[in-house]
Amino acid sequence: MTTPTVLGRWADSLARDGSRCAVKSGDREVGYRELAGRVAGYQAVFEAIGRPDDPVLLSCADPVEVIAAVLGCMAAGRTFAPVDPRLPAAVLDGVLDALRPGVVVADAGGREALAGRELPDGAGLVSPETVESGAWSAEAWQRAAPEDRGYVYFTSGTTGRPKGIRGSLRAVHHFVDWEIAEFGIGEGTKVSQLTSPGFDAFLRDAFTPLCAGGTVCVNPAGGAPVGEGLARWLTEHEVEVLHCVPTLFRTLRSAALTPASFPALRAVLLAGEQLHPADVAWWRGLFGDGKELVNLYGPSETTMTKLFHRTTAEDARARLVPVGRPLPGVAVRVLTGPGDAPDALGEVELEVPFPLLGYLGEEEWRGTAGSYRTGDLGRFRPDGALELYGRRDQQVKVHGVRIDLGEVENALRGHPGVADVCAAAVTEDGSTALVAYVVAPDVADAELRAHAARRLAPGLVPSVFVRMAAIPRTLNGKVERRSLPRVAVRRTAEATEPPQGPEETRIAAIWTEILGLAGINRDDDFTLLGGDSLAIARLMDRVRYEYQVDLPLRAFLQDPTVAGLASAVTDRLARSGS
Repeated sequence: MTTPTVLGRWADSLARDGSRCAVKSGDREVGYRELAGRVAGYQAVFEAIGRPDDPVLLSCADPVEVIAAVLGCMAAGRTFAPVDPRLPAAVLDGVLDALRPGVVVADAGGREALAGRELPDGAGLVSPETVESGAWSAEAWQRAAPEDRGYVYFTSGTTGRPKGIRGSLRAVHHFVDWEIAEFGIGEGTKVSQLTSPGFDAFLRDAFTPLCAGGTVCVNPAGGAPVGEGLARWLTEHEVEVLHCVPTLFRTLRSAALTPASFPALRAVLLAGEQLHPADVAWWRGLFGDGKELVNLYGPSETTMTKLFHRTTAEDARARLVPVGRPLPGVAVRVLTGPGDAPDALGEVELEVPFPLLGYLGEEEWRGTAGSYRTGDLGRFRPDGALELYGRRDQQVKVHGVRIDLGEVENALRGHPGVADVCAAAVTEDGSTALVAYVVAPDVADAELRAHAARRLAPGLVPSVFVRMAAIPRTLNGKVERRSLPRVAVRRTAEATEPPQGPEETRIAAIWTEILGLAGINRDDDFTLLGGDSLAIARLMDRVRYEYQVDLPLRAFLQDPTVAGLASAVTDRLARSGS
């Protein structure tokens, strides 16, 4: 009899038909049997190295290796902790110190990041290239009942060091079981995998299809394609279920979509940040009821999605798109005061049917062993659906990345020229930017961005800096946020040398649109102006669209300025004879 676990359900799929494609990445196809060999190899490694209680740190870019290693940890009864190998050195140091792993699995990128770092005493370093595929038995995995030592995912923390969120495999199975049933995911269903291994949503994207006998569709170039590139990828891979954040979803508006686009796609599941009524109106205007748009909500502390809402035509005209109703077994409460109306605003609390394991170390847990106070403000609509109204504390989400403002502030305070700082998320016309209010009269914006980029994970570097003579504070010394000046997300950049010639002017206009900055200069660095990996992908997509040239990413990264990009485009056009 199959054990009701992620490992057992995946083994069921393996036993039914091991010849099917488990992971598709461009022209590369990894079958269920091939994946099983990798899982068996990792299981043998994890059973041979270290103690069962020692966690396993996974720092690999290849999602196939991450998936195989995670399943290997499940089979061996080991805690796993995936991280993005592109983490800044300071963040990685914090992860190693908090986790104290007994085994580290690192590919080339992961090993480069670890170079010169001292691993905990006795920790073994394993390269995926040295892990040999092993003999396996689907029946053994189906019947296996290893101890549930769960996983750890790291997010930003108020102290400036990474916060480790602990989760159970029962929680992962609860979600996977629900999504498979709710959206009819079965044998052969193709589901997108566009999430970094360092986010818990990676488990959703990988194991929902694998536990149903489906296929995980991965972008071979790494990262998430955007705009026309995303549209082309969805079409070519015949993706049926798309998981992504609303920011990535919105880039499809730059693609030339028609009601006949994406014939295989039947559902888009969005999570990580607010979904706007305008998003629903645009999507339904193209596809009506033919391709579902679903709003998901759930903090990492309670393992991925805990509420969902299938959007309707009414949502396109509403003030807010609700996050909906809870999954089976989940209870939602809005904590209000005595005598408050039923629809009063209060903090959202979630109660789940599996153990909540809290944080690594001494971090305070906002709840009980089965409940969690999210810090999000919400209220129930008359029809029972939950609406969200922002954060109760300093945690915000920008482009789907959860950010603790205290971590951003601590990083900037580390610069000797910064006397004081306050970070905030500012929303304007549906676009949210991370803003730093700083008292730093002698430090340029570019220097502050470079300083922050060396200490913060991608997505946590402010895109706008506002100069202050002093940060407004209350009598007890707390920041008086209501007194912070309102700032336009679309700000004016520091004036130096303006773009020269038609191509630089045209490139600068594209930057202005993507970054929301006026006064772009010819020597401005795209990344130092706040251009993250998603913005870079959008930029390259626009260049392909505007100039009809396929410019390699490395050509841009060699000189990520307006002048450099214009020169690279002009050179590519000359060579192509355009």
